[in-house]
Amino acid sequence: MTANCAVIVAKDEGEARTLAKEAISKGAEALEFRLDSFPVIPADLSFLTCGVPSVATLRSPLDEERKDIFLRALASGATYIDIESDSVLRNRFPKEQVICSYHDFEKTPAEDEILAIFNDLRSSGIPKAAFMVRGPADLLAVWSAASVLREKGAPFILIGMGAAGEVTRIRAFDLGSMLNYCALRPELASAPGQITLEEAERLGTDPQVTAVTGYPLTHTFSPEIHNAAFKAAKILGRYVKIPSAPEELHLIPEVIRKYRIIGMNVTIPHKESVIPFLKRIDPLAASAGAVNTIRNSPAGLEGYNTDMLGIAASLASVDADPKGAEALIIGAGGAAKAAAAYLKAAGARLSITNRTHSRAETLAEMFGVRAVKLEDLAPAYQLILNATPAGMSGFEHCSPVPHTIFTKDTVVMDMIYDPEVTPLLAAAKSAGVRACINGKTMLIEQAAASFTLWTGISPDRAVMRKAFEARAA
Repeated sequence: MTANCAVIVAKDEGEARTLAKEAISKGAEALEFRLDSFPVIPADLSFLTCGVPSVATLRSPLDEERKDIFLRALASGATYIDIESDSVLRNRFPKEQVICSYHDFEKTPAEDEILAIFNDLRSSGIPKAAFMVRGPADLLAVWSAASVLREKGAPFILIGMGAAGEVTRIRAFDLGSMLNYCALRPELASAPGQITLEEAERLGTDPQVTAVTGYPLTHTFSPEIHNAAFKAAKILGRYVKIPSAPEELHLIPEVIRKYRIIGMNVTIPHKESVIPFLKRIDPLAASAGAVNTIRNSPAGLEGYNTDMLGIAASLASVDADPKGAEALIIGAGGAAKAAAAYLKAAGARLSITNRTHSRAETLAEMFGVRAVKLEDLAPAYQLILNATPAGMSGFEHCSPVPHTIFTKDTVVMDMIYDPEVTPLLAAAKSAGVRACINGKTMLIEQAAASFTLWTGISPDRAVMRKAFEARAA
């Protein structure tokens, strides 16, 4: 049985007692007291007797000094003391009172190495290992190792750290980990990817889990807006980030199945390359040749494209009708495909440009439209839509097209939402175009459509918008 263990980070005995009482009132089933957060270890450690199992943790190179403190902790009522695998103290205490821990803040090893680590740790106490999760392969290694450890029937603690490891904490009950370490408050988190006790209690043991994958996946706002929507709808759900390097994308279906993820968004650069790994593709997504939403259905993984709905809503917000308009798409990836499918169906006279012209030609041929070289662009468009990451936070900070192509009749849409004003939009505003649109509306509308596909519920868009603005602030 997995217990939610609140991590108590305090500066003195009084604060430790106060935080412990707060944690237990919020449902904590165990407490870890980080004695290394105290500037001076107090003489009175009786707060370790707190009504629930307690763990005394003290990271320090001064082993002999720690030995005395650990002895006092156990005498004061600590259920366990946490001793690192490389400490000379690991075999100096009764095994039943020791959590023997190992941390790798860089990587997650393969399953066989994880199991070897646990076999070593078990000789000194309850084994605990925490690994930095980088992507799908690491998540699957954690899952496979946990499956073997569960079969042995002895208690263990296995944790995936980092944003990509958050799903291991949400699925701690499935993994079989004895303790699920939680932050009492967000600012008191003691490890990367640690969720709060309040969130762990809210989610329970069987939440609905959704996710986003892409690479490098560093600037997405999607977790904030989806998690706000879950709470507003009173759904026990959580949206997490699972970055996937291209060489690991084929592992995503197995991650979805093993961690019981009900749905996943797909972003740069995987919207096209994910398609072969899906069981069924919705006709709208097939028309775009790109998928941004996966649904885990009983029949298998299904691919959808909600970007097209987001584009339509964005243009409608400024009364931009694509029918009959000269339209230019910048880009040739999955987002550009969705834009091309929508604009072509809406009756626009479409052109496509891209830094690599051969890719623009390939996409133009797919939709029976024109490909235009960047150097041949002229001020002839009523609608210009950027579907590249140029100008996005973390990418090249530039405008993807010459500023000479803007006119006072042009509507310029940039799918990017971070930053709010991209170099393209800044240049368009300076040129006095009719309207500028960033990716905010598109993000919220495509997210809302994805949310409905996964849950059957239409989310509160005002709540999602508020979460977006809080994240952007």
